[in-house]
Amino acid sequence: MRSLAMLAGVLMLVGACAVQQSATRPTGPAGVRQGMDHKSSFFVARKAVEDGYVLIFHVMPAPEGDGFSRTFYHLMVSVEKEGKPVPGLILYAGVKHPDGTRVDPAVMTQMGNWYVARFNLSHEQGRHWLTVSFERDEKSYMSGIYYPERPVADGVPS
Repeated sequence: MRSLAMLAGVLMLVGACAVQQSATRPTGPAGVRQGMDHKSSFFVARKAVEDGYVLIFHVMPAPEGDGFSRTFYHLMVSVEKEGKPVPGLILYAGVKHPDGTRVDPAVMTQMGNWYVARFNLSHEQGRHWLTVSFERDEKSYMSGIYYPERPVADGVPS
């Protein structure tokens, strides 16, 4: 129970920081706002999808004891429309690792307005393709991000 309370607190703090930080970062291709703290591996991206939905992606090392793991990472996602969280969704998350292996999409855990999944991103060096999907009004939506991101020069990933 203590670890769940700690995780919820971390998610709320990081979520608030993520939204604020993503609003100040340069805009990349197709209106993607992204930023990464390369020293601590915290990543934030804001991506628009069809029908006015916006996905806020946040990737961070999973809490472990008094510090953070460099093995397991949390993918946290919030879905907004017109600047407000969209309630009542079921989100699925999956990952394609740099070596080509995949973790099939599974239901994400909901914590307030955020959805959380935990992945092992340490076993293969390179960029992991993290995907998220959901359905709303009988229509499917999907988006994804690479983690870690490539360095951004002039607002465009290399």
